[in-house]
Amino acid sequence: MSRRLGFLTGMESDIMLEAHVQAAFVVGLPFSKPVRYDFRSTNITQSISNLGATMLRHRLTPPPDEAYSLHRKLSGAFLACIKLGAVVPCRELLLKVDESYQFGEDGGERFSSGSMSQ
Repeated sequence: MSRRLGFLTGMESDIMLEAHVQAAFVVGLPFSKPVRYDFRSTNITQSISNLGATMLRHRLTPPPDEAYSLHRKLSGAFLACIKLGAVVPCRELLLKVDESYQFGEDGGERFSSGSMSQ
């Protein structure tokens, strides 16, 4: 999926692939469990910073332009939650948005790995 979205070329080193996968897991952590995520006790920013440095050294292609806006918004939201000491039901909020969001022009298009070929 990362190749299809333009994050990877398919020629990346194992170091880059591992950093890319780990970064996705770290960013997805607040959404991974059906409990409130405690941003007060997180080290997300440090983890992403370390992985980002590795990805910058080993990246073969820049992320898609659309990703920059999303990355800035997530980063800002995470930093604000950390600063405020927020405890947020992230998964619940994500699922509510997913249920009500209309994908594509007819509302039927879904962007999932199961519906795409490589």
